[in-house]
Amino acid sequence: MALLDAISKDMIKVPLAAADRDGVISELVSLFADARGLSAERKKEIEDLVASREHLGSTAMENGIAIPHAKVDGLDKAYVIIGISRLPVAFGDPAGNGTRVFFLVLAPSDNPTEHIQILASIAKACSSQLFMRMLLSSKTKDDVYNLFFE
Repeated sequence: MALLDAISKDMIKVPLAAADRDGVISELVSLFADARGLSAERKKEIEDLVASREHLGSTAMENGIAIPHAKVDGLDKAYVIIGISRLPVAFGDPAGNGTRVFFLVLAPSDNPTEHIQILASIAKACSSQLFMRMLLSSKTKDDVYNLFFE
């Protein structure tokens, strides 16, 4: 599966309201759960999976991005939920500068290759300084979506 197949406009939020790591994870999982019509129990299960993975080691990277992720039983395909924060969030980034761009990757637990391909695609896209400047200057979810699809 290609990265673009995992992105949809209804799973992008600009700006994020959360100001800490757990809040960002909860906000992104809530966006996914609401878009997919999931129960509160299923939402909590996914949130716990993402938080557990994040507690093993931060998924924050250089350039102010983080890619929290989890393999989730019962998903039909991989999903990427994108959030942009106006202010840096302490998410464990290596330089300690805070993180503003979040890509939550939720992938079926029975397809680890797909999970890795999407993570690699995000890292590659975000290695472009121009792309990152454009992403950080996005004011709406439409701006973010158009960066990927136009």
